[in-house]
This record gives sequence, structure tokens and C-alpha cells, in this order.
Amino acid sequence: MTHWWSSNPATAGSMLTLMIFNIPPSWPVFVLDDSEDRLSWFRQRVGNFQFAKTSTAAIDALSRQTFKVVFLDHDLHWMDAGFPNRQHGNGKEVARYLASHEFAGIVVIHSRSEQSAVMARILPQAKVCPFGDFDIAESAAR
Repeated sequence: MTHWWSSNPATAGSMLTLMIFNIPPSWPVFVLDDSEDRLSWFRQRVGNFQFAKTSTAAIDALSRQTFKVVFLDHDLHWMDAGFPNRQHGNGKEVARYLASHEFAGIVVIHSRSEQSAVMARILPQAKVCPFGDFDIAESAAR
């Protein structure tokens, strides 16, 4: 089986292993994140992507289009960091939406929040890889 992700051999044996996600340019990608810096980073690496900064906008987009890959952040509002058990208006709400609709694509939880573990329990097929610990490369379609 060929994985769509791999470890960077240049970091092998070091404390840091950089995960490389290989995404074909034709794959539609969705990103949930409220940080303009992070969205700019995704724009530099992914040509065919849409994004949302709120859970409501994310659920709307995910209900209208089929995506092959979804990247999820958790903290979308200052209250998420201060009140981590909130269930709405954050990445957990979008994770529950994807789970209830049996999303068949690839999910990467890129949140640096401790709530990423909660999101991973909601979406056990998701890959948890905090932002900054991965890169994205274009690859041939499979």
C-alpha cells in the first residue's frame, strides 16, 4: 500500500521528524484555520484548496463540495484556548460533522491544541500532525 505521507529522511535520527504530505495538484483540499499566516503557508503549497476560518463556514463548504483532503485546526476563537471543553465554534464541531457524514477522504488534524486528541477520538482515521511538524509536496495523482 502506498501512503500519501512520508517522513523526511533528512531528519531521520534527529529529535524532529518532519512529515511530508504528498498531495496531487488535482486533489481538492479544504483547510479549517483562522490564522492568516497559516493560510498563507497553505496557499504557497496547495493550488487547489478552499478554506474557512469558522466552524459554520467550514460545515457549509464541506456540505457543498467533496474534498479529498481536509486539514483541521481546533482553536478558532480566543474562547477555545480559555475554555477548551467548548463543543461548538471550533474544530471539534467540524470533526463531529465529518464523522456523522462518514467522510471518506483524508483528514489531518494540524492543531497544536491539546484538544487535537479529542478530535482524533471523534475521527480515529485522522492523522494528527501539529502545524510546523509537516510540509506538503505535490505528487502525481493516484
